[in-house]
Amino acid sequence: MLEEVVSIEFNREIGKDTFLMGFRSPLLASCANPGQFLMIHSGRETRDPLLRRPFSIHGIQDKNTLMILYKIVGKGTSLLSALKEGDAISLIGPLGNGFTFPRPTERTLLVAGGMGIAPLFFLAQALKKAHKHEITMFLGFPTSQEVVMTDQLKDLNVDLSLTTEDGSLGMKGLVSDLLDQHLSQELTKKPVIYACGPTPMLKKIAQKAITCNLTCYVCLEVYMACGLGICQGCAVKAANSKGKSYHSVCQDGPVFSAETIDWEVM
Repeated sequence: MLEEVVSIEFNREIGKDTFLMGFRSPLLASCANPGQFLMIHSGRETRDPLLRRPFSIHGIQDKNTLMILYKIVGKGTSLLSALKEGDAISLIGPLGNGFTFPRPTERTLLVAGGMGIAPLFFLAQALKKAHKHEITMFLGFPTSQEVVMTDQLKDLNVDLSLTTEDGSLGMKGLVSDLLDQHLSQELTKKPVIYACGPTPMLKKIAQKAITCNLTCYVCLEVYMACGLGICQGCAVKAANSKGKSYHSVCQDGPVFSAETIDWEVM
């Protein structure tokens, strides 16, 4: 874990209230893994908001530039969106445990809902670099205005299918519907599933994977106050715990094997 003040290289709006930020940090880039996250403060003299915010590492560009993908949802992200090239931000990271990579022979299926695309894009980058994996990805957004990163995913040769809830682009419906359709087909080689998105989506996908006896990893999106396991504000109920009733998402995750979470209480 490192604490560093870095300079922003770019911070551009790429979709409705959605921004892609890049900052140069050779140290962080050298040790970051897909699924890990950063705790970020805007670096301004004001301490409002007081607490840092967690952001998944979205990818690495040109070996030394880390990226985050974020949506304006409140005061902290609104302040972040106003920062310009050359402005400084304060980072702590990389934090948490990332994804377990599939074996080279395993089929890889990524399922992202909304901003859940952030860590899964980094995973797709890493898989292509490490194992030349064939990657299938299901991506879901509420509307076409919020769809981002499709061209970049296609540049990685990801086999991409898209849903929007209003039907304005791709298939109409939820991204979990695409997964259900896919798994209902006769598949000779079962996929390893990697999912990130809203909790109801993850619950449905995890329960489907468990029923079908599939390996599934979920990256949880929860509120984190400290990101260091001190405040215990991001605890989730563990399933079939042996001496451990709860997981701390920031320390034990944010990536978990699906069967280790008690989805009935999520």
